[in-house]
Amino acid sequence: MIMDNYGSANDVPVGSEVVLTTTETGYRVYKRRWFLLATLCILNLSNALAWLSFGPVAYKAASFYNTDLDTINWLSVVFMITGIPCGIVATWLIDSIGLRFSIILGAWLNSIGCVIRMISAVDGILPSAVLPLLFIGQCIAAFAQPFMLFSPTKLAALWFREDQRALANMLATVANPLGIMLCNILSPILLPKPEDMLFMLGIESIPAHLAVLMATFGWWSSSPPTPPTSSAATDSEGFWAGVKILFRKWRYLLLALTVGAGIALFSVLTTLLSQILCPWGYDDFYVGVVCGTVLIGVGFIGAGIAGVIVDKTKRFTEVTKLGFLIAVLALVAFAILHNRPNQWVAIAVACGVFGFFGIPVYPIGNELAVETTYPVGEATSSGVVFMSGQLQGIILVLVLQSIGTEIPKDQQTYQKCASENLGPATAVYDMSLPVYIMTGYAGVVLLLFLIFFRTKYRRLLAEQEDAAQTSNGTGFFAGKQVTDVDTPEKSA
Repeated sequence: MIMDNYGSANDVPVGSEVVLTTTETGYRVYKRRWFLLATLCILNLSNALAWLSFGPVAYKAASFYNTDLDTINWLSVVFMITGIPCGIVATWLIDSIGLRFSIILGAWLNSIGCVIRMISAVDGILPSAVLPLLFIGQCIAAFAQPFMLFSPTKLAALWFREDQRALANMLATVANPLGIMLCNILSPILLPKPEDMLFMLGIESIPAHLAVLMATFGWWSSSPPTPPTSSAATDSEGFWAGVKILFRKWRYLLLALTVGAGIALFSVLTTLLSQILCPWGYDDFYVGVVCGTVLIGVGFIGAGIAGVIVDKTKRFTEVTKLGFLIAVLALVAFAILHNRPNQWVAIAVACGVFGFFGIPVYPIGNELAVETTYPVGEATSSGVVFMSGQLQGIILVLVLQSIGTEIPKDQQTYQKCASENLGPATAVYDMSLPVYIMTGYAGVVLLLFLIFFRTKYRRLLAEQEDAAQTSNGTGFFAGKQVTDVDTPEKSA
């Protein structure tokens, strides 16, 4: 029988399929993998909606909850903070217990967190309980994030062919920034005034409730009855043994630092984008619907193109370096333009270029992490990269928001951060210095990555070696026909 981490027999629904040994059937892929991929995409999208619901409407959220802007920023920061300890647990669960249990657990945490967030906006709640309820819901949704963001490489490795892995990983991963794009579109539209908070939170929670149903009733097993590739049939290193291997590989640690910095920069920019641009006359609609949509919508297209390219060429390193380089150049352009009024088109173009080349860096970086550390578990190698990004993101957000300066009086006339329905409670800050520091940090990290990162693709080499042995009659599937078709699961 195929044991779970290559899927235990207990993880397969009774009566629906028969688990055969790999030597009897060869490699196969199953149509159900597309449903699982769709479920994970919706989970990642819905969790991003919870993460950054308040980013595009930070000043209105501060008014509704009768608090200051720093507290609203903490609603994003708690995702980064909880991502580190919860990331360790999620990594162990995904690689040791299985993908199915981890996905369903994450889906329920996400849905419950969204419900509690909604309760915080219901009329009649004690004023002293409103903000604690909001943070409790936000923290529970944050606990779910690592289960979803660490799963794409595992799902791709266990269910998809070698020539589909990067694309599957790309789609599941970029669903998270796609959710951020929806935040940028929906939040300014659904929250024209602070009193509409419950309506906004209710609409933005719908994908989370859909995803929990799909995961609970549609995710039947962690892995298919037969593997799609030889690497999927190979047992991964144990969790703690894998962690030790990771921290002995300096190339992997460099990758975790640099790709993690890319994650942090994206998180910081999407969290603070409204606060960066609104002092210079750019309103919530432009920041969220125009800049946010362009940044992530174009990034989604770039990620799809990059996924196809790396699936066909296997040039993971080259594509990642090129994307990182152009994304940082776009960030430099944004830093130059952001505090100049009426640069509507130029700023949107800079955001679009940053998204098109920058968003693919994370999913391809995850594939690089797996290739660099194989046979370490996929969730372990990609999880450490993400936790590095969360740690750097926490530091950047806390430092950058603390060094903004209040805008001068002559600038008050055209700032679009505060209006008469917000009251005087929240000050408006000039974020130019934080943007320059963030851009300088991106440049330093880019140079480290371009100059020093090189790696062997260990997983691909292992698969090529097995293929060569198979052709010589000595490999894992020697003497058996290897099928690579969309096999209905009932035929397995």
